[in-house]
Amino acid sequence: MGKPTLNDLVLVTLTDEQVVLAKRANPHSRKITHALLCGSYGQMFGTEKQCTKYYCSWETIFRHLFERIYKSELHQIECYESTFNLVNLLVEADDRIERSDR
Repeated sequence: MGKPTLNDLVLVTLTDEQVVLAKRANPHSRKITHALLCGSYGQMFGTEKQCTKYYCSWETIFRHLFERIYKSELHQIECYESTFNLVNLLVEADDRIERSDR
């Protein structure tokens, strides 16, 4: 299993064991099959459709935040809790980069 560098965007198909861990950590989510790992910014868990929607958007919108962008079927995950306000964290980080480029 690969381990992402701090700034990879990774769409992960979860194993059965990882699904159990993710559901335990996110009891409000009824269906979890995938994860979207956003390096040091956090992660989200949901269905393939949910995670793919964000992955496809964020690979373009936030491409400057990530060194690598890829999909994985076997991936080590350290924390199974979805990151609160992940979108806002990414927007803030992107804004900081944009301001520093001026």
